[in-house]
Amino acid sequence: MMPRSPGSPLRERGAATLVVVMMLFLVMALLAAYANRSLLFEQRISGNFFRASASLEASEAGIEWTLAQLNGTAVDNTCTPVATAGQRFADRYLAIDPSDRSFSRSAPDARHIADCVRNATTDRWVCRCRNTTAALTPRPVAAGDEQSPSFGVQIEKNESSARGGILRLRIDGCTSGALDACSDSTLVAGLSKEQVSKMQVRAMIGLVSAVRSPPATPLVVRDNVTSTGAGLGLHNTDASSNGLLAALGGTWTGMVDGRLESVPGTPVSQTVVQADTALQGTADAEAVFKMFMGASSARYQLHPSLRGLNCNGDCTGAISTAYAAGQRILWMGGPLRIGSNMVLGSVNDPLLIVASGNVTLDGPFQLNGMLVTLGNLTWTNGSAAPSVINGIVLVGGAMVTDGRVDIVYQQAVADQLRNRVGSYVRVPGGWIDNDE
Repeated sequence: MMPRSPGSPLRERGAATLVVVMMLFLVMALLAAYANRSLLFEQRISGNFFRASASLEASEAGIEWTLAQLNGTAVDNTCTPVATAGQRFADRYLAIDPSDRSFSRSAPDARHIADCVRNATTDRWVCRCRNTTAALTPRPVAAGDEQSPSFGVQIEKNESSARGGILRLRIDGCTSGALDACSDSTLVAGLSKEQVSKMQVRAMIGLVSAVRSPPATPLVVRDNVTSTGAGLGLHNTDASSNGLLAALGGTWTGMVDGRLESVPGTPVSQTVVQADTALQGTADAEAVFKMFMGASSARYQLHPSLRGLNCNGDCTGAISTAYAAGQRILWMGGPLRIGSNMVLGSVNDPLLIVASGNVTLDGPFQLNGMLVTLGNLTWTNGSAAPSVINGIVLVGGAMVTDGRVDIVYQQAVADQLRNRVGSYVRVPGGWIDNDE
């Protein structure tokens, strides 16, 4: 048999097969590249959604954190509660007109009043509170800290709202721990390139008054009043309240006319209302409480800014300590006794004390604010020093006094308790977000 020559057709069949195989490999490579491109695109979309969700959650956390601060006690420059030498968050950053409940910012500029960044090691927010003049210094971005969420708090002007008691928060949430860089307008266009997400959330916040309808008299008692000794002194020279001195569901035994001070020229019979039909028609102390405080005693204890106080014996020192720590609404779950010569509260920053049991007041002291009891009130003072309450007293039971004791009505206290002191809550429907 003769051998095939190198140029015969049988030797050239393998070249065609090789070309076909190479074409198939090329098509498969193109398909793999396309599939990989789609996978990378989906991964990028998933990453964007994750960062957007993280920044939104940071903003929501900022709202809840700010509400907790507004309803909290005194804090320092790290937003940490302190027992003394601190200032309430609301007092630090809000100026509230007690006459119409209108808000204005203590810091006139639009910079953040506080910011927080998540510490991955402790899994906690590390926060800072600025003073009203200096801005917060920028936070540096530490290595590996790019995905540590942060948020900044700003109080926006709300001149368009004619309704008092409403403020608007703006929370800037960011997936980077460097909130200042995330908020820099020059870097907004590059946020996506830097794989950083920013979310702005605005929320309307409303003030719930500590006392919805403060009495226009220094004293309201559902039952009888019995006075001995020098007599109970009531003072109200405020013309807007017509100089009213007391509203009693029962009668007053031992009244001393010389201890009653009203608007000049007003007869005592017109300033002290006995057997008040509105109070006689109430079934119990709970109804009287709800009439002025705006809620039942059980619901009133849900006030976010209310703080419970438990003490045995003389509670004057415990009340003074609570006031120094920024607590303005105190709930005593039982009887209360005040028996030390101390000054509690101030007229322009009053203290509200609510006791579910009987209240006993002994000796000289001064309380600036409002005292409310669902039980009876016994008040004695055998000393020559003054024993006085500047504000309002509301008694759900009967009242007995012995010695020289005085209640001086202060319109400023009533305005503060109605329009400035209270709790902050979110307004339904007052939420809007804006992502970048």
